[in-house]
Parts: sequence; C-alpha cells; structure tokens
Amino acid sequence: MAKTSWADEVDENELPSPEVISNPDGSRTLIEYRLNEDGKKVKSTRRIKNKVVQEHVNRAVAERKKWAKFGAERGAAPGPNISTTTVGEVILLRLSQYAAQQKQQEIEAQQQKEQEKTLAAKSSRILCRNCRGEHFTARCPYKDTLVPLEEITGASSAANAEPGTSQAEGDKGANSYVPPHMRAGAKAVDSMHERRDENPTIRITNLSENTQDDDVKQLCRSFGPIARAYVAIDRMTQLCKGFAFVSFYDHDSATEAIAKLNGHGFDHLILNVEWANSGGK
Repeated sequence: MAKTSWADEVDENELPSPEVISNPDGSRTLIEYRLNEDGKKVKSTRRIKNKVVQEHVNRAVAERKKWAKFGAERGAAPGPNISTTTVGEVILLRLSQYAAQQKQQEIEAQQQKEQEKTLAAKSSRILCRNCRGEHFTARCPYKDTLVPLEEITGASSAANAEPGTSQAEGDKGANSYVPPHMRAGAKAVDSMHERRDENPTIRITNLSENTQDDDVKQLCRSFGPIARAYVAIDRMTQLCKGFAFVSFYDHDSATEAIAKLNGHGFDHLILNVEWANSGGK
C-alpha cells in the first residue's frame, strides 16, 4: 500500500488564510474565504485605501496625542489601537464667552419690565376717599360711616379762613376743585354722609397679610353682633393691606372690643384698635 502525502490529509472544509496584496497606488487588496449558508466556499475580495484627513484641534489635544504609551501599549505607534481602544462619538461643544453677559442682560431687562409694570400699576391705582382702600368711593362698604378726608380738611381750612370769606373764594387762588354745594350762592343740600349709618365702627390695624374677613369676624364675634366686617385687600397681591373695619350694632360691644383687642396678640402681631371716626366715641 502506497503512503499518502500529508497534504492529502488536510480537511477539505478548512478555509485558506486571508491574503493581503499591496498595490502600486498605495491601496491594499484583501482576499478572504468563508462558507455561505449552503456550506460552499466563497471568496471575498476587498480593496482598501487609507486616506489621511487633517483636522484642526486644540493645542492641548494635539500635544496629548504625542504622549508615549505605557503599560501593555508601550512602544506602540501613536493613535488609538482598534483592538484595545473604543473610539466614541465625537461631540462638538461650543462655549460662548458672552453667554454669562447675555444672561445678565436678559435678567436686567426682565427686572426693568417688572419695575415699569409696577410703576404703571401704582400710577393708575384707585384710592377710596373714605378708607383709602383700592376701590371706588361709591363702592366703599363704609361710605355711610366714615367721613371723607376732603370734608375734614375742607372744614379745617374754612375755620381758619377770614370772616366774611367763603370757602370757594379761599380755594380760588390755589386752583383747586370746589364742590358744587360749597360754591358761593349754592343752596344747602343734605350731604350723603349726614345720613350715614350710625352703627359704631372700629378700625383694626397691624394685621398680617394673610388675614381674611372671616378671621376678623371670628375675632370680634365674642363682643357682640357684627353688622359688617371689611378687610382692605391689595389689588395687585390679593393680600391684606394691614387694616380692617368692623361695625357693631351696639355701642357697648364696640367699646368692649376696643378695650379687649387693643394691644392683643393676633397672628404673631400686636393689634392696634381704635374708633374709625370721632362720631363713634
């Protein structure tokens, strides 16, 4: 029996090793063998050409790329090794040196708009002539109880005027408005405040901004029946302005409320309670 060659004993399914052929133009031809789905040998030929792309990077990054490798990569060529290094996605981050300045300008512009809005609201604020609240005088809940400041100041200026001089003549030089019933030759008419309700009213000040009408009613209910209670509310903030008015049906109840609540602690504040007008005493 003849001896067979050792080459004949090689397995027919064994694939040849890949071949790399260098081309004159600098490219490489890679020849590989593989088995397809039917188990047949397939030859794959690819032509690879390396292209050098230059990019501008930060000076510190360029210097870092020239550092000598250490450890298992000692002596390797510069640049990442695909067998030991995974190159992540390149993320471009551009930081503006004027970002902080632009943010500050936006904040200042927003603050200026808020200040202008606040000034416009203050300039158009409506004040009651009776209680100085932010509502119309005709809608004041105490229009029948309190005397307007204009009448008080008008009465004092009339008392200080010379005999024989009318109030209209005294205010003529100041170019101020004179009500029709106070002008020279006007007929005497009954003032609306002369027909005001005679219910005794007290004024409570130094209230916290969270105070509501129900809180004031609960505070004064123990002294007697309450005709009405009003807490001045700021139109912009919708919070208490720090004072309120309470009307009682009985004069003794109002007197007792002033005696007991004046100097009384309420919501961490000391209350100040007094008559809303001189007529209540």
